[in-house]
Amino acid sequence: MHIIHGTWIPDDQHEFTQRGTFYLWVETDTLQGKSRRHGNTVHPRHLVDTALATFLMEKLGLQESASGALAHTLQTKYFLLPTAVGKPLPSFELQHYVDEEMPTDFDLTPWQVCCYRVSDVITALNDIHFIALHAAEDFQMGVDLSFWQQYAQALKGIIAKDQYIPALKYRELPSPTTKGKGKKADNSPSFELHPGWELLSDTYETTIQRYVAAMPVVCTAGLNSPDEAALFDKESLLRHFSECLLHDIVTGTPFTAKFDQQIGDTILYQSLHPSQLNSVQTSADALEDYKHWLVWRANFTRAHTQAGFTLCFRLEEASATDADNWQLHFLVAAKHDPSLKMSLEEYWSLKPRMRKETAQPFGQDFEKQLLLALGYAARIYPTVWDGLATDQPAGCRLTLDEAFAFLKESAWVLEDAGYTVIVPAWWTQRSASKHP
Repeated sequence: MHIIHGTWIPDDQHEFTQRGTFYLWVETDTLQGKSRRHGNTVHPRHLVDTALATFLMEKLGLQESASGALAHTLQTKYFLLPTAVGKPLPSFELQHYVDEEMPTDFDLTPWQVCCYRVSDVITALNDIHFIALHAAEDFQMGVDLSFWQQYAQALKGIIAKDQYIPALKYRELPSPTTKGKGKKADNSPSFELHPGWELLSDTYETTIQRYVAAMPVVCTAGLNSPDEAALFDKESLLRHFSECLLHDIVTGTPFTAKFDQQIGDTILYQSLHPSQLNSVQTSADALEDYKHWLVWRANFTRAHTQAGFTLCFRLEEASATDADNWQLHFLVAAKHDPSLKMSLEEYWSLKPRMRKETAQPFGQDFEKQLLLALGYAARIYPTVWDGLATDQPAGCRLTLDEAFAFLKESAWVLEDAGYTVIVPAWWTQRSASKHP
């Protein structure tokens, strides 16, 4: 029997923007050789070199560009595993296939393992999961690999709903000194900025906490060196994995030359194309950009968390005589009492003095928070910009095609971002019939 294991290991370069890699290795029910090689403790039950490459090709369908190429890409890593009497204990999955009595006392010891470096993590884990369920021959997934596959799927759903923003990461630098004087060198930067991406949503934070609680300890056991004999912190490891995958997915997405031209000289371009630029920024102008980004991020977060209302969208069906005249109305619902709703059309029709009184249940700075909320909703569903063409936004018009596109996709994207969407009853019934 073969047990496929895998986990995420951050790179050992202690840089500000640290990368990482997902590694696979295979545990077997038969001893593969001596447990010591060149002074290092080598796991006695793992597939090595050609045997691992052959398994990956024959069982998991991996392809190689030339004969023997896959074996040359394998890397040595270490895993901190339960150990007794000088040997690693079989994993929980393998215990059913070996005739060994499991001790109750053990130590954690780093064991050298031959690993395969996974490039497209989400696709690879899904493929392995599918094969393990439907076409497995003499192998199964370890609990560590199963966990990462499930989390990667959850993360994929969050990224697909655009719950992330371009970001700037700031780090202060040690102050260099002039030789022998102990004074700061002239014109030396005191900070550096790195463009990147940040996951930003309540769904992401809830998902992180749920998976931290469910994470098997073995997922934190990967090491680059036997000298790093410590388990990773679960939450830090999950967040690092998430940020690195987000970076790879976003920067690996092709964009048109026209789009790149439109976003030139912006943080968005810097975050999308870090490899084309000197991504480390140290100038005074860059520091100003960072301050503006902090304000923008704070406003973005405040629009969702500090407003006293939830922004609502109600889709009104067109009449039979004017099929392209659907209306998307803007409303607000009080957070302390969601049943208390007010349409913006009703609000703007009031006299200024009455507006102030009517807005009280919906929190302070109502109009400012309202425009912020609409602006950020427009980033998710750009048609909202049409309603913002006036200083008293109350809604926007949709054609028949736009209305159905809204019902099929944009509505649930907005809902997942924290907005409330109200659609015709017949569409709700249709959706329910598809998902019994």
